[in-house]
Amino acid sequence: FGTARGNWPASAVAGRVAMLGYAGYDSEEETPDVVEPPAKRACVETVATAAKAVAAVPAQLHKEAPKRLHQQKLRDLKREIGLARSATAVVQVVRQHLSTCWDLRWGAEALYQVAKRSTARTRQEWAEDKAVMKLAEKLKEEADSAQGEADLILLALEALRRMALQEPADQKAYLERAITSMVRNQWRNPVKSLARLFWLGAPLSKEGVFKEHFDSKNLPAQIRARQNELDGPDVALLLAAMRGSSGLKESALQSKVVLRLKEKSIHRRLSATDLVEMAEALEELGVMDEAALRPLGQEALRRRGELTPDESHRIHTAFQGMKLPLPQVWETAGSTKTMQNSMGKVTTQEGHEKKRGNNDIERTSPPRVVRDYKMCSY
Repeated sequence: FGTARGNWPASAVAGRVAMLGYAGYDSEEETPDVVEPPAKRACVETVATAAKAVAAVPAQLHKEAPKRLHQQKLRDLKREIGLARSATAVVQVVRQHLSTCWDLRWGAEALYQVAKRSTARTRQEWAEDKAVMKLAEKLKEEADSAQGEADLILLALEALRRMALQEPADQKAYLERAITSMVRNQWRNPVKSLARLFWLGAPLSKEGVFKEHFDSKNLPAQIRARQNELDGPDVALLLAAMRGSSGLKESALQSKVVLRLKEKSIHRRLSATDLVEMAEALEELGVMDEAALRPLGQEALRRRGELTPDESHRIHTAFQGMKLPLPQVWETAGSTKTMQNSMGKVTTQEGHEKKRGNNDIERTSPPRVVRDYKMCSY
């Protein structure tokens, strides 16, 4: 067999070897498979799985991390939103940049401004706009991921609540996380965030963790201690949180709010709708302090052109209920009121009347008559 094999075709040689039973032993380099014990194999698989999981963690964290817009672009977008004169202009910014330049820091502010620059009717219409609905979904995703700061999440939650795109019960989990974060920070967040949390959590203040932190010794006490930092929108939020059957009645905080309303510049950055809602809240709470009511009424009269007919009726009714008719808010010591009648203009000031009509023009005195004839002879 050995001498004749060199003259055979290769296929014939292979077949002959297989017939003789040599097929399993034609290579000395092959080694039989080694079967590992089951316990050792399971250990190896566990280690390999753990290694893959550890390697996947950085990639997963990188995937879930929120996108951060370049600071200059962020400033430009926030400036554009701040300069917008209407909700329509804000929505145009959202439509233009939502897909390409998303960032929670401008997205939350955008929806908030849409809510603030809308009436009750137009707010409902904007809530059905496709761009606004998409913006709301992105804000909800940010709140779900809890990657954003508590202050930004609270701003987003306020915007969603104002637009009626989320109910208090749906925000419960987000608010609980915000409370945990703020307690960990020892309530050192901006007072605006504390006021937002007070308003957002008021309907839930009797439930679970909210009951503890909304006690007068916790969150309300923190706000009272920083009353001088409250601005107009903060005061409006606190008053709104105390309204209705589900409102959180806090008499000590209410007195601080009324005291803050006496400040001259407290009504800045308030919308006309805010003024109406504040007046209604003050009437509901039984506030009769004219020193706090008169500046509010005067601001409403200065901006009466911004009020809808319904809002105008509502604020007049509220002031009437507080025993201070709105047209009389100017009648204080030192104030003046000018009226036109048949005799001319009459200016009333501190109970005195100054008539102005024909007397406004100073007449020339008549010629003097000299009776001393001796002097006339000179």
